[in-house]
Amino acid sequence: MSGEKIDERESEILKSVIRAHIASGDPVGSQTVAAGASLRLSPASIRNIMADLEERGFLSQPHPSAGRVPTDQAYRLYVDQLISTPTISDRETLRIDKALDAGERDVDKLLLEVSRQLSSGADGVGLVLVPNLQRMVVEHLEFVRLDTQRIVAILVGRSGVVHNRILEVRTPLSQPELDRIGSYLSEQFGGRTLPQMRSRLRTRIAEQQAPDADTAAGLELGQRAVAVDEADGDVIVEGGSRLLAAPEFADLDVARSLFRTLEEKNQLVDLLSRLLGEDGVQVVIGNENPVDDLARCSLVAANYLSGDRVMGTLGIVGPTRMQYVRAIALVDYLARALSMRLDRRDD
Repeated sequence: MSGEKIDERESEILKSVIRAHIASGDPVGSQTVAAGASLRLSPASIRNIMADLEERGFLSQPHPSAGRVPTDQAYRLYVDQLISTPTISDRETLRIDKALDAGERDVDKLLLEVSRQLSSGADGVGLVLVPNLQRMVVEHLEFVRLDTQRIVAILVGRSGVVHNRILEVRTPLSQPELDRIGSYLSEQFGGRTLPQMRSRLRTRIAEQQAPDADTAAGLELGQRAVAVDEADGDVIVEGGSRLLAAPEFADLDVARSLFRTLEEKNQLVDLLSRLLGEDGVQVVIGNENPVDDLARCSLVAANYLSGDRVMGTLGIVGPTRMQYVRAIALVDYLARALSMRLDRRDD
């Protein structure tokens, strides 16, 4: 949070510059500020204040004959101190709720719809970090035979999240055998998080003196099914073309780097994972981003929950001149709307 304080006149002028630049993308001159600010100041007085704000690091001037543009420091002050708590209209909440309700039965479709609402609603990239598997309560396990050497392990979460992984087996297992193993593991170990299941499986295996072949096969398969790497994760990315269309990314090399980050996803997973457990809406601006290719971007994000468990993070990536008021309101509402729907699945 920015600790810098500015007076009322400076605040009004800085807000006017930021709003004008967000709207146009162009440097902002004193005449534009005079027309948009509520203070009755001459363009000369405004120029002097803008020059002072530039000296203090809030504004920069691309070249001598141009107006000024806000810096990352200005956007940080704007987000922390200069805007009130934003909300979206009742009409829009009804529209969003209707869209989310249509996909509520299928969690994958629900998360995809959330990412679409984020992207279209704020004209940026909508991101949803899929529910953290380590926090997922597994309701039951299923196994599906692919061929003599491969099976699919399916972990079904209480909230409806489904995680699949392919396992290789040395001894062929029939589908009826896999069904029995799945039922046994679900009955004995279901209703727990993955770390709890792993711990309980290890204890059960250590306690078994001479288990029968079916039990031994089931326990071994169960161990492998729940051995999900702590770093495993995925992120839904929607609307990359919206960001690449912004004039800030007209440079081909910059656009390529940004596109690579959006496509490869691993850096996005890491970025969103850093925000797990943070309260409220978080805003990461420009060079605050740990991802170098996002240095010209800002992220507005919030956690979503199932009950009191943090399941993942959702957010919007846009240029640093993004519509922060709009993005913050949208992220806040969608995080609460998604959490409410995941709660209902747990009931």
